[in-house]
Amino acid sequence: MKTLPTGPNPLAALADRCLAEAPSRALDVEIYCALHGIEDGNDLGSPALAEARAKGDVLIVEPGLQGWVEVPPFTGELKYAKSLLPDGLCTISSEPRIVCAAALHALAITDAPPLPYLSLRSEQWG
Repeated sequence: MKTLPTGPNPLAALADRCLAEAPSRALDVEIYCALHGIEDGNDLGSPALAEARAKGDVLIVEPGLQGWVEVPPFTGELKYAKSLLPDGLCTISSEPRIVCAAALHALAITDAPPLPYLSLRSEQWG
């Protein structure tokens, strides 16, 4: 599995996009991948693959393991946006995009390491 390139913090850039763009499952996929320090294995090479991204599905490719994971709707549902907040950080907003942006900025500022990625079998968010 590839890791994200070094350079400007991708979480800060995603936080800015949360404020500038409408909620979208494709943005949720990008947030999920940045949080875990992974790349989506989906190359968007067909209409079906582009549709999978638009629905919030990420293709996880690990040695000996490949499969799809539906990512949480961070930009569209408040409880998932709040799940990104670092311990001790609170927000008074009830707008998921604002909460998501605040959480991602906080993670970027503190240079938080990627979240542990256990496996497809352990990923659950429902």
